[in-house]
Amino acid sequence: MLFLNSNPKKRSTLIAITVISVLFVCLQLLPYEYSTLPLPDTLLNWDSPPSSSTPTTANEKYLTYLPYSRFSNQRGTLLNAALLAKYLDRTLVVPPMFLGYANGWSPGPLLYPILEHMTDPRLQDKCFDKNGQLVTQEPVVGPDEPYLYGCTNFTAYAMVPWSAVTDLKLLARPEDKGGLGIKIIERSDMSLSTLREELGLKDDKDVYLMKDSTLGEYKQRLLHFYGIFGFDRIRLTSPESEEYRLRIQQALLFSHQSIMDASSIILEQLLDGLKKDKSDIMPLNSSQAQDRPSSSTKGPPRFVAAHVRAGDADFLKGLKDRVPEFVHQLWAIMTATETTANDLIGNSNSKLPKSNATAGTNKQRSPGSSLPLPKAPAPIRKKLEHLGLKDRLEQCASLDQMILYIATDAPSPRTNPDLAPIFDAFPCTFVMADFETTWYEPLTTIKSSLDPHKPLADHLVMFVDATVCAWAERFVGTRTSTFSVSYFKVMMSMIVPYRKLILFLTGL
Repeated sequence: MLFLNSNPKKRSTLIAITVISVLFVCLQLLPYEYSTLPLPDTLLNWDSPPSSSTPTTANEKYLTYLPYSRFSNQRGTLLNAALLAKYLDRTLVVPPMFLGYANGWSPGPLLYPILEHMTDPRLQDKCFDKNGQLVTQEPVVGPDEPYLYGCTNFTAYAMVPWSAVTDLKLLARPEDKGGLGIKIIERSDMSLSTLREELGLKDDKDVYLMKDSTLGEYKQRLLHFYGIFGFDRIRLTSPESEEYRLRIQQALLFSHQSIMDASSIILEQLLDGLKKDKSDIMPLNSSQAQDRPSSSTKGPPRFVAAHVRAGDADFLKGLKDRVPEFVHQLWAIMTATETTANDLIGNSNSKLPKSNATAGTNKQRSPGSSLPLPKAPAPIRKKLEHLGLKDRLEQCASLDQMILYIATDAPSPRTNPDLAPIFDAFPCTFVMADFETTWYEPLTTIKSSLDPHKPLADHLVMFVDATVCAWAERFVGTRTSTFSVSYFKVMMSMIVPYRKLILFLTGL
């Protein structure tokens, strides 16, 4: 139940949000009641020879790459590969998407055997029994079998075809119909020998494993890049290049009906807590907010979201220094006192030098280095502490407090001491763990055809977080997080143009 059955208007709102978002965002949404994500027609399969849709002509030229790191890095690499395929007029061979832990960067040529082992189909039978249950003991490896990193490692990630959860067809569509005209096929494993066989590349001269950083007139049929992650890795100067990049970004948004349904359950409760005409809820970036006419009758935003990256590596080490920046920026948004355009926090993940904290008043300082942290009035904080979700939302509405939704990978956000300044300044802050677990249920029914025994739900949670944030009036992200920069921001840019239509059609 996504909206309360007692309110038909809210129920119609949900229908409009779901249907119109699907239609206008133009993403391939697959109903979550299906047990598996279907394999694409143009997949190079593990156990079968190339299908009739797989190109086998002697003149066909291809381009592919190695995926690594987490989702946003893989997405950025695919974006660059698609641009290269477009400009080099080559068929793009897309590796599977890795959700969860995928191997990080390793200097060449180490990634080739690592990824081949990670995607070896024999691991499915080694690590799962005939009922699809994980084996209780690590299997014994024979001399002719793939080296096992261990079934625990094997279950730390799941492979999904990109076309099952993004709109790759948009890239294949002709340019005059809004696409890029890129021919695309997908591979199910990362074996280089299998790829050569399935593409009919019998001569070693047909394959060029890219090691340098420049492009030339290579005649080999397959150009295999090692790693091409990075927004500025490919510098294009043609007038249409930015349009191409935007179309690829739109096509590569991870979307699925179960994610829309899960996020709607959370949004229903948050928006109910606003107790305000929802036509006032319109997303703005910091520049747009500053450009609003002073005569505008609309006050500060009531629903703000932030992505606080915290759960790993340097993001965790720099969290304590970054949180004050979030507090000051969000406070300026709430009080309509912004002086600079800034929707991303943190210039680096490293800790601030001590000299910055003690610099003179005439020198530029980080927003969180020395200024006192604002706090909500003590009576308000006292009144809201220890309240459950429903009661807290009701009190936030009666006290006219800004609702803040925090998407974060920090463990136990409400009891995390590094995040405490956010909850002190904004007592009406909510995180995903505050909501009943019914939002999680739609995610549990999805399985990937490439990894049929592995549950995907935990890997999809971050996309639910992103979708909730995309409906906020303002969003502040972590500057050095590729997920903030390349996914949250793009998700918002996709949804924002259609919210006016949604609000108009639902009569809110």
